[in-house]
Amino acid sequence: MQTHRKTAFKMPYTGIDEDNGEALLYGERGDFSAVFHIRNPVMQYGADPEPYNAYHSLLLNLIKILGEGHIIQKQDVFSRNSYQDGTTTEFLQQKYNEHFHGREYTQIETYLTITRQVKKGAFYVYEPRVLLDFRQNIDKVYDLLWGAGMQPRRLNEREIRHYVSRILGMDFTSAQIALENVMAGDRQLGMGDRAVRSISLINTDTIDLPETVGTYTCKQDSRNLRDFPVDNLSFLHHVPDYRCIIYNQLIEIPGQQLTLNKLELKRKRHSGVPDPANLICVEDIDQLLVDVARENQLLVHAHFNIVLCAQNDKIGKAANFIEASLFQQGIIPSRNAYNQLELFRAALPGNGIELKKYDWFLTTSDAAICLLFKESMQTDEKSDFLIRFTDRQGIPVGIDPADLTTGRLNNRSKFALGPSGSGKSFFMNALVEQYCLYNMDVVIVDTGDSYQGLCSYYGGKYITYTEEKPISMNPFALSKKEFNLEKKDFLKTLVALLWKGAEGQLTQIEDTVISNVISSYYYEFFWLDPGPQNPQRPEKLKFDSFYAYSVDKIREIRETEKVPFDLDEYRYVLSKFHTGQEFGTLLNEATDQSLFSAPFIVFEIDNLKENRTLFPIVTLSIMDVFLQKMRHRKDRRKALIIEEAWKAIASPLMAGYILYLYKTVRKFWGEVIVVTQELGDILGNAIVKDSILANSDTICLLDQSKFQENYDAIAKLLSITDTERRKIFTINQLENKDGRGRFKEVYIRRGTTGEVYGVEVSIFQYLTYTTEKPEKNAVLTYVRIYGSYQKALEAFVADMERSGLGLGGFVAKVNQAGEPLPAPAQ
Repeated sequence: MQTHRKTAFKMPYTGIDEDNGEALLYGERGDFSAVFHIRNPVMQYGADPEPYNAYHSLLLNLIKILGEGHIIQKQDVFSRNSYQDGTTTEFLQQKYNEHFHGREYTQIETYLTITRQVKKGAFYVYEPRVLLDFRQNIDKVYDLLWGAGMQPRRLNEREIRHYVSRILGMDFTSAQIALENVMAGDRQLGMGDRAVRSISLINTDTIDLPETVGTYTCKQDSRNLRDFPVDNLSFLHHVPDYRCIIYNQLIEIPGQQLTLNKLELKRKRHSGVPDPANLICVEDIDQLLVDVARENQLLVHAHFNIVLCAQNDKIGKAANFIEASLFQQGIIPSRNAYNQLELFRAALPGNGIELKKYDWFLTTSDAAICLLFKESMQTDEKSDFLIRFTDRQGIPVGIDPADLTTGRLNNRSKFALGPSGSGKSFFMNALVEQYCLYNMDVVIVDTGDSYQGLCSYYGGKYITYTEEKPISMNPFALSKKEFNLEKKDFLKTLVALLWKGAEGQLTQIEDTVISNVISSYYYEFFWLDPGPQNPQRPEKLKFDSFYAYSVDKIREIRETEKVPFDLDEYRYVLSKFHTGQEFGTLLNEATDQSLFSAPFIVFEIDNLKENRTLFPIVTLSIMDVFLQKMRHRKDRRKALIIEEAWKAIASPLMAGYILYLYKTVRKFWGEVIVVTQELGDILGNAIVKDSILANSDTICLLDQSKFQENYDAIAKLLSITDTERRKIFTINQLENKDGRGRFKEVYIRRGTTGEVYGVEVSIFQYLTYTTEKPEKNAVLTYVRIYGSYQKALEAFVADMERSGLGLGGFVAKVNQAGEPLPAPAQ
């Protein structure tokens, strides 16, 4: 029976003291350390090389601020977590949380420890001046990190102890840390059913590094990700079967002159022996000295170590992946890391001083920093208005689509482009569903029943245009208070549309005449007394009275002012909107007053899209209803979503009104979202460019691969930079689909920069959003029987799971039977 000698694990600290209200961690030799929690400023899959370069420059400055006698220890901790989310009482959001509950994901925490060394062999002596200098340096470091957006936070005594305990237990996920006995071996450490292996990046005997190393590297394993910038250690995101990884990065700043003297001495010693290996060594030293002299770089000692924790039976696979990935980078890790316990102890904060001489290698600060990890992952934004999509690994993340205070947005309006089949309808349904969770009114102008399920779920108003029951309203009915310049411009646009059609245009004289007639019409109604002396005064505000009044008024203007105006054409064309004529109900019926208080309205005008006369008129009138609603409902957010119906209004005649709509909605806590699927619809359309895009600070793009061959034109129109283009063409291209439900990705640019998110939902939400006719019919069968949408969804999913059929097979059987399966008990 093998026995193991037991030895107490001695902690390398004398304690934690306080200096000017901040915690200092003291090592047993008298060295002391400040510990920060920071956030790496380079977003994973950010596609831009500049943040890597900027972070590199910042770290160089940090080293220069600290100077000789300091050790910088940066640790990036990768841990596997399972997703847990807060409770909610809203049904679909409950199902959303359940869909992701327990899903494993990677979490990255970054710590920065700065240690002030004591001279080797010397005893620690309390020196107030040294502490003051250190404190001032730490303040400068804090300001540097804060200015770079790294959210630095100095750890207090309790947090430092907790941090040390987590490293000792190699556990950064459990609420309670249980420390186990450590069994030290030559290849790894044992911790119960887990193993911990330290993999040193550099074998100091051979220094197997690539000839050149940059601040980042480029992925070359995919056509759409080719030349895509990623961290030099980006493979750490993808290590299989691990529990925890600590990438321990240490940089010691030695005395520069002493180090240079040692190098010169070493150079002379090697140059005196005519041997190829010695000549190579001399060349390396010469190059190093040139870099130091020419680039004003510091010489540093560096140590890089990946501390890997995994189950005993999985540690080999994880370690092999890391070593193979390093080899692909041109780095051959040390095969002689028999000092596993020493390397593990050196991962404790502030304990880099325990590393032996053979674990450090000498290089320039510039080269050393290239191997520091620089990336972070998406996290929830700080806001009271968050919409959840998933990050690239499939975990919900909250983003603020409207109120972000970082200066990215000047308005809330959005433009969405996605070809058929790209997931555009799902994205919009997911957005609208979450909008409805807030105090928000949503009005949608749709052509295709994309929102029927969601509208039914929320008990909204679903208004469909049919010849038997046309959409009608009375845009001429105003109060005295409502009649202003903006409303007058809308009515002028409407009258011009009735007369000239969507593609027509008014001459300057026609524009002036109609404008004067509208002013006179309302002046006589609101400000003149009725009676025989004012026979022209309209009795009731509606299209009929305006039509009659305008014909008489235009005749009068034409006779007195002698201006050219085709009154016969005007009278004949507009007569068809008079009561009793072809479109007599469209503009003469009172607007449904319940529309002004309904929080969710869908106007489905698919039946109108081929009617060149009515389509733009109805669309324009709906937009006016939204504006009136927006003015009355001042206590809430508002969104007007115009699907393919926007084509009906994107004409020169209505350009001014669209611009007015965008500028007005901005003032009333509202937004306009225009959605389209055809690239040709937006290219060359001046209205889109000058009114819609110019006033939409948020651009949402679904899969653009269909447009890839002629993307230059759209990139120019949408002001898409090369960096943003690289992000866009990663949509649906990553190997991130394992263990996830069906999902499509979307690029959302707020301001000048964007990110890619996943639209992944529960089966309950999928059934609510679906635009597939068989699926919709099957769900509606359940709604008809169970009454409420929620009960119908619960029964549908329960029956499907009980049947053992997939969604397609179950839907087919329900539609065939025309009733739920199995039939509900009588």
